[in-house]
Amino acid sequence: MTAVSATLAPEDRSPAAARQIVHSAVTDAGLDHLLDEALLLTTELVTNALVHGGTAVDLQVEVDDDRLRVEVSDRGDGRVLMGATPGDDREGGRGIWLVDALSSAWGTRNSPAGKTVWFELGKPGPEGAPPRPASGAPARRDLAFLLGLAPDLEQRLGPERLVSELLARVVEGLHLEHGWVVARGPADPDWSVFVAYDDAPGPDPEAVCRGLADDWPTVPFPGADGAVLGALVLGRLPGDADDFALVRLVAERVGVILRDEHAKVVARRTRGSLTLLAEAGEMFAGTLDVKLTATLAARLTVPRLATWAAVWTLFGRTPALEAVAHADESLVESMRAHLAGPQTRAWLETQMRQGVLAQPPAPKSLSEICGIDPRVGGECFVLPLTARGRLLGLILVGGDVGRTFVVDDLALLADLSRTAALALDNARLYEEQTAIAEGLQSWLLPRDLPEVTGCEFGARYSAGGEGTEVGGDFYDVFPLPGGGCGIAIGDVCGKGAEAAAITGIAREVLRMLVRDGASPQIALSRLNETLLGLGDRGRLCTVVLGTVRRRGDGIAVRFSSAGHPPPVHVAADPVGGGRVRFVGTSGSLLGVLSDIDVSDDEVQLAPGESLVLYTDGVTERRGEAGEFFGEDNLLTTLRAAHAATASELAGVVETACRHFGASGAPRDDLAVLVVQAAAPTL
Repeated sequence: MTAVSATLAPEDRSPAAARQIVHSAVTDAGLDHLLDEALLLTTELVTNALVHGGTAVDLQVEVDDDRLRVEVSDRGDGRVLMGATPGDDREGGRGIWLVDALSSAWGTRNSPAGKTVWFELGKPGPEGAPPRPASGAPARRDLAFLLGLAPDLEQRLGPERLVSELLARVVEGLHLEHGWVVARGPADPDWSVFVAYDDAPGPDPEAVCRGLADDWPTVPFPGADGAVLGALVLGRLPGDADDFALVRLVAERVGVILRDEHAKVVARRTRGSLTLLAEAGEMFAGTLDVKLTATLAARLTVPRLATWAAVWTLFGRTPALEAVAHADESLVESMRAHLAGPQTRAWLETQMRQGVLAQPPAPKSLSEICGIDPRVGGECFVLPLTARGRLLGLILVGGDVGRTFVVDDLALLADLSRTAALALDNARLYEEQTAIAEGLQSWLLPRDLPEVTGCEFGARYSAGGEGTEVGGDFYDVFPLPGGGCGIAIGDVCGKGAEAAAITGIAREVLRMLVRDGASPQIALSRLNETLLGLGDRGRLCTVVLGTVRRRGDGIAVRFSSAGHPPPVHVAADPVGGGRVRFVGTSGSLLGVLSDIDVSDDEVQLAPGESLVLYTDGVTERRGEAGEFFGEDNLLTTLRAAHAATASELAGVVETACRHFGASGAPRDDLAVLVVQAAAPTL
């Protein structure tokens, strides 16, 4: 057995000295097949001991015929830092995990004097592997040593660790004193030091990028696009042309590693971008609410692409702040207060007037925009929300102080803003259409039901579909000049503006005729003539029209039905429960034939009794299996609720239909009108 020991000072050259000791011990013993792992693990443990222990390091190397044992001891507090987990993407802090992965055995010892980490290597060399040069040969200038890590070992090392090992080998093998690899990031045009051999002061990466680092020997290597990706910077010039050729080969190897890593990063970012855009599209498709759409746009941006985000809409004359998101939820309200202020509004209006939003995004200062403390808000960008040629809003995204946005992030933000803008425009159009439909519908229904002595009214209306079209169902209650009220309920075929127009005509024609004294029969005949006179613009229509007048202690309802479902008379049964029956004759449909058959019916309502009028949206409401609610369910519902007030009875019918109906918005409109004789006052 051969044993070598050394004490290494706490300085940046100690890892290199440790590598030299281990290299000599391994090659002298003829264990060259263990050299790669031995150098990697020694570098890692000595570096960790210096960084975390901060003291001198004792190195003990023992070599026999088929085994290598290395011990690294420091005089720190005795703690072994495990660092990141093996699945962590970070390069640093994985020394113990690397030891566990590469060594045949390892362990630690703790004592008041410090800690020791040791490892053993003893696996046999690969069959057929070419022997390394003897110790007397120039092994450190050997190309296989400089570039030839075992493939299985390279696969277990990340790009940073692999490049660091190649840099250490070329610096030590050619006695170049120092070395650095500077390169630009996968999505960042700025250059930075990727790895360094030691902590010695090095060149300015930007100077290397511009070719101005004349004091440092530099060997550039290209990226996949042909542009310079980075450079290998040396502490001194190689000794001769052969050494320089070896340096060029190492630089090319480093370039290949970084190009592959950049390609992987770009592929991951592309997959992530596509996933984010797909997720955004799916989430935006699930809502047609402007406020929720703006909130989703902000939340999808934070924290993936920015620290905070704010969304304004421009539907009015001035920008309206719709949503604010921040990676730190506790800062949302303070951020909202600053962004909602007059200074921010004035700044945004200036940007729009000057057409700045039509230009590529340029970094802004949040303190310049809203006056916030410069130490709180960092760089930010304003992106337009434009869809169908119209500026709908703005999204402001920003990061913490010191955070910068890379080109790929800005491109993804631009794609996300376009997706959000289209969703925002769809939500705006939907809300506008819904507001128009609700406004028209409100004009086709009575605002309030009149109060009539001895009589109570109750009504319910529910539009079918998504609420963006005016329904064809209507009801009406209106006072008559001689006392009493006129009542009407009907159903115009179809939906939308044309159906709304016919509904308005029918409602006003019936009101005018009944108020002028026409009987329900005559009024329906005149309405039929009106609909036929509209020609192709006319629509089919069913109506129940009647008058309600006091008679004794109850009320009399005289009515006529034109193709409409028959009303239901609801009364109390003398032996308990409710007594319900259909009354009247349906008659002919309006808007089809010039001659119609409309009966004249009357029903007497005693105090507490009701007459329930409804549209086919009640009886034809479909359940989950496609079955109709039907007349039997209607009678059963009314029988159970016979003692309810007029308003309650209308609500009971609506609720029963809603619970019976299939999931989703009902396809047909629903209208219920209840006329009830008031119960005597006790």
